[in-house]
Amino acid sequence: MRFGKLTIVVIASALGFAGVSSSLAGVADSPLPSLGGPPAQFLFTATAVMKAGNLDTEFTCTSLSTSSFKFAVQVFASTGGAPLNDVTTGNGVATLAAGATQTISTGSTAGLHEDVVISGVGTSLRNGSARIVSESKAIACTAYVVDKFGTMRCGGASTNAGAPCTGDGSCIGGGAGSCRTTPDSMLELKLISRTRQRGE
Repeated sequence: MRFGKLTIVVIASALGFAGVSSSLAGVADSPLPSLGGPPAQFLFTATAVMKAGNLDTEFTCTSLSTSSFKFAVQVFASTGGAPLNDVTTGNGVATLAAGATQTISTGSTAGLHEDVVISGVGTSLRNGSARIVSESKAIACTAYVVDKFGTMRCGGASTNAGAPCTGDGSCIGGGAGSCRTTPDSMLELKLISRTRQRGE
């Protein structure tokens, strides 16, 4: 009789742990999405992902393959849980042609270029995370938090490069397009490869 009670307790405990495990989600154990082609692989994790105030996070990836494939960025809140964006609907997905580079971002910036802007992340993500999934391992990526407004400054051939400007006429010898918006701050985020996370 005592053995029977113990068995019941052990089974109940196991079910309890199973319930906890299935509700954790987050970067580590959210189900991998389908991008419409070959099975997606979890390749990189980024921490300190931000979309708040004047800050947005950019993810730039380059194809090392001779054929095209899709990659995606899934963004997670500081509390973990399910992704804030659903990449199965195309929200946060880009297609890389052979050797091409694409940028997926949490928002639009004045001084940089974005190919895909993720929607539904909100405006108060201050300590989030993200994972990069891809249909191919032949991909190299970087990520950075950037000031989305920036300042108009002289560039190119201007002899006063870096000086604030209001138009090309403010940039000495720079010519057309020499007055451009540049980010006031830009911080590279370290991407942790999935292989390293597993200790392989």
